[in-house]
Amino acid sequence: MSALSRNLFRTIPALALAVLGMALTLSARAQDAAAAAPMAASAPALPEPIPATGAPEEPGGYRVTVGDELNFRFFYMPSLNTVAVVRPDGKLALPLAGELQVDGLTMGELTALVEKLLAAQVRRPQVTINVQGVGARRVFVGGEVARPGVQPFVGPLTVLQAVMVAEGLKDTAQPSKAVVMRRGPKGERLVLPVDLAAAMAGTEGAQDLPLQPYDVVVVPKSGVANLNIWVDQYIRRMLPFSLGFSYSVNRNGVVQ
Repeated sequence: MSALSRNLFRTIPALALAVLGMALTLSARAQDAAAAAPMAASAPALPEPIPATGAPEEPGGYRVTVGDELNFRFFYMPSLNTVAVVRPDGKLALPLAGELQVDGLTMGELTALVEKLLAAQVRRPQVTINVQGVGARRVFVGGEVARPGVQPFVGPLTVLQAVMVAEGLKDTAQPSKAVVMRRGPKGERLVLPVDLAAAMAGTEGAQDLPLQPYDVVVVPKSGVANLNIWVDQYIRRMLPFSLGFSYSVNRNGVVQ
């Protein structure tokens, strides 16, 4: 037998053992993967991360207000990074952009405004804006509520919730005629009717309006209350003697 033949006989068993070893290794890995797959499928999905902006959520997104401290971070121009506070006039100053009227803007609107103003001066004006501090945000509740006054706006708040914080309605209130006075995007005054009676009754289709900072909630007096005042002022107080009987006014406005 030649030397070449002897070398082939020696090499073939070694190659066969190597191939067999690789096959066994791949088979073991496939079995491990198949065993792990059901466990991965049954594992509960992790919850989505909640952004920690430190600012309360509002319908339509968070809106900038007076006193907010905003952190501007530019991806490609870190030299423009700055922190600015919204002044009482609703404005703030940014490098290159100048004075901006930002009060009432959503974060998306403010981001688009800054990038638009800097587009002519900066090649890549992409910016991220975070709320570092929230200014004093309030709503005002007046009219026929037990405790009218100013309430802090610290999170999502509806008209009915604000009335409950004001210790509820008086007997003289007309909740179906409540209104919310709000400043519009151009500074105009908006008057939004709210039927609190339907909201409290759970009537289908009734809406409990979400409030925005600096909204004014007014619950007017009912016709019953006005009639009570009229009777008291123009009948009982005008007579020099007691009538000798008591009266009451029902919900239909009828003196009994």
